[in-house]
Amino acid sequence: MKLLNFSIGQVQTIQFGAEVIKTAHIKAPVAEPWVITEDGAAGDRRAVHPDKLYAYARSSYDYWGNHLGIDPARWPDGFFGENLTLDTLDEEEVRVGDEFALGDEVRLVVAGARTPCAKLAWRLSQPRTFQRTFALSRRTGVYLGVLATGVVRPGDALRRIRYDPAMPSIADVCDFVASHAPPPLEPLRRLLAFAHLSPTIRLLLGSKLDAAERAAETVEGHWRGWRRFVIDQVVEEARDIRSFHLRPADGAALCPPRPGQFVSVRMTGDDGRPITRSWSLSAFAHDMAEYRLTVRRQSGAGSIWLHRAEAGAEVMLRAPAGDFVLDMGFRPVALVAAGIGITPLLAMLHAHLARPRPTPVYLIYGGRTPEELAFRAELDALAAAHPALTVTYVYSRSDAGGRALSRITPELVIGALAGLHVVMEDHRIELPWFEADIYLCGPGAFCTDLRAAFIARGANPDHIFLERFEAAAAEVSTLETAQVEFARSGVTLDWHANDDATLLDLAEQAGIAIESDCRAGTCQTCRTHVLAGETTAATGDGAALLCIGRPKTARLLLDA
Repeated sequence: MKLLNFSIGQVQTIQFGAEVIKTAHIKAPVAEPWVITEDGAAGDRRAVHPDKLYAYARSSYDYWGNHLGIDPARWPDGFFGENLTLDTLDEEEVRVGDEFALGDEVRLVVAGARTPCAKLAWRLSQPRTFQRTFALSRRTGVYLGVLATGVVRPGDALRRIRYDPAMPSIADVCDFVASHAPPPLEPLRRLLAFAHLSPTIRLLLGSKLDAAERAAETVEGHWRGWRRFVIDQVVEEARDIRSFHLRPADGAALCPPRPGQFVSVRMTGDDGRPITRSWSLSAFAHDMAEYRLTVRRQSGAGSIWLHRAEAGAEVMLRAPAGDFVLDMGFRPVALVAAGIGITPLLAMLHAHLARPRPTPVYLIYGGRTPEELAFRAELDALAAAHPALTVTYVYSRSDAGGRALSRITPELVIGALAGLHVVMEDHRIELPWFEADIYLCGPGAFCTDLRAAFIARGANPDHIFLERFEAAAAEVSTLETAQVEFARSGVTLDWHANDDATLLDLAEQAGIAIESDCRAGTCQTCRTHVLAGETTAATGDGAALLCIGRPKTARLLLDA
């Protein structure tokens, strides 16, 4: 690796979409002498960024030029915001903690991977989703700490003088930061124990440590199949909404869920047949002795059964599952709930507020009237106890609280996010609303319409997560009866429309084990190859989702 150029930048004000912000991201080469001080490149200024020195490779300019269809000659050295432009850099081979000599005097230590902000996408005229593309490219460049100062010159070699193969590579760090899943625990601990770790990386990954520790515990406590639980307590939360506290009948430890996950519940109907539904867990704690489900009474057999149940009744549960979970990263969080969509978001809120130094979190919760919102007392108590939490209630049929009748709108949410910020090294950094991670949960088109509206107003689609409380679409079967054969199990069953059973229900009633984590067609765990015939829930590749599918032809042969 050789040094090609040396760039610095000054703080300036730019128009950033609808926002006006200050940045020193725009850098340009300067004439010699090139001096590296304890504070980084001499003459360089930073608006808010704490990392002192950034190196990027000219070979990556060529990569992005090809990737984006742009002549890289249009980009002068420093265009990616780097201070040191190198000829090459291998992010998969360079590791955090590596020490390098640059020229005769300077000694540098690798402090972390570049974590792209929205300004990089702006600089390259790319959509904000480019941030994730860049982060996962393994061509991010590196942050460097300064161990010894001095003068550097064009052509100086960057020579590695210390190497620890046990430390994660720069590419590993990129994956840890960009992934929605918790990082692997031991490499994460090694990074956070490194004294020269980039403050930015420490903020990003330090916030994920707790989630990584719980993920390890979840693997240990996870059970397979069905497990018997007892309803310990039933609590009236609001009109037609009840919470059910469930404890394991065997008294053994629970599998810690990720905040936002659901459980599949199996009940025994009056006719002796199983009723299986999936409901979100509405509470979260580090040491859980019970699960809490919160269910609105509706016309379905599952909610009717549960609302009739009393303490002491038994149900069967599968272990928590689902990908609609809180990221536990460093960003502020906006939780937007309509009606019973509050349930997974409340678990996320519990988890976020349990962090040592939670970033700001905003809950926007809508319903028709105050009487129809669950957990009002619990939410008000959380808001009083946690300065990081701001709660906004929205009513479509009540002017309680002095707010005009309204539904949740993009403008209302954006207004509620005023004051968005993070704290880095005791320095408060103001952020525009679209830098929050936004979680949406509610019925029908509520989530998809809001998501589209936020994106149209400048939000990054990669920072918006949603859960629609509705089943995946499936056709309606016109058959009265059908014959369903499960090939590998050697079982043939008659399906009757009057029973309103899915193919998964039919299999379970006969004792045929089909893996399934939901009953709404969202997790696709029950996806099964169709050998002959057709179903109402075909996936388009010769398979079907049994949890929402029914026979479409009089004879159906399944690979199960």
